Amino acid sequence: MEKSWTQTNIYLHFCLFFAMWIAARLCIALIENQIPIGLTTDLMEVAFKTAIMVGLAVIWLNRNQRGLWLENRKLYQFEFPVVFWLLLALFIGYLGIDMWVKFHGFHFHSNVINSGQFFGSTICAGVTEELLFRGFFMNSLLKHHSFWPANIIQVILFQLSHVPLYLIEGLSLMGWFSNVLTVVPLGLIFGWIFYRSKSLWPSTILHCVWDAGILLFLS
Repeated sequence: MEKSWTQTNIYLHFCLFFAMWIAARLCIALIENQIPIGLTTDLMEVAFKTAIMVGLAVIWLNRNQRGLWLENRKLYQFEFPVVFWLLLALFIGYLGIDMWVKFHGFHFHSNVINSGQFFGSTICAGVTEELLFRGFFMNSLLKHHSFWPANIIQVILFQLSHVPLYLIEGLSLMGWFSNVLTVVPLGLIFGWIFYRSKSLWPSTILHCVWDAGILLFLS
């Protein structure tokens, strides 16, 4: 078993991921310009994201076993503290109120399968991003820092991973600002519930519920 990774090693591995993710995002954008947006592009993005995020997370978790705050085998233990259920209710309530305010009643995306985002938003993003950012990066950072510094650092890395998409989509300054105001608080909540529960299930479920709610009821 290899020695525990230093902080520098952790950040260098994030840089490797970031470079791979930029390349993947560019490939996805090029392909999407050639074929109609729909189920095919959705599954393609799922494949890229799974290969890179899950692939790297699994390899790095095994290589840095001595440098993890929570052991690999405990990452998906079924631990659901009361605060998880409170957060879940809060998420659902917020999404419901937002839908009602925006559409003045119940609304459901009528063509969600062909939106090009169904599997990527409802399942893939939550599973892959939680494994990499909370399961690996935050898990490793907690061996070097107390909770709040580790949580703040991981949410910075999490936010940075969204930058390639912002650039490719040509978001306005207001679009950047709006996305940061969403991603950062959510990333802090996901990091906190991971630390509180010592399991990836609560943060993964919350992440999937949020993304699915945005796609299905608010788009």
